Amino acid sequence: MNERERGGRRVVLWMYAGAVAVAGIFGYFLGVIVYGSGGPTGPLAEGPAPQYGTFGPVTFELTPLNLALFGVVMVGTMLGVALAAIVYVSNSERVAQ
Repeated sequence: MNERERGGRRVVLWMYAGAVAVAGIFGYFLGVIVYGSGGPTGPLAEGPAPQYGTFGPVTFELTPLNLALFGVVMVGTMLGVALAAIVYVSNSERVAQ
């Protein structure tokens, strides 16, 4: 692997880390705007009871921290799978040549 390939991979990894961090920041601020900093007290919350979100078998209370964590996990997973597929395909093409 030459220096140019290593530099390109480094840029892609920094972009990946940046996208995951931005998803966490946006998730947190979305939670603060919608649900307030202390639970379901924000201007867009529906009722005084805590609200819950579900993703498959996982149920979690909608708080700013939980929404930030959800954004980090989802964007990290989806982009990670896509990047792994790209690395796999690029390595298999290099072997085929």
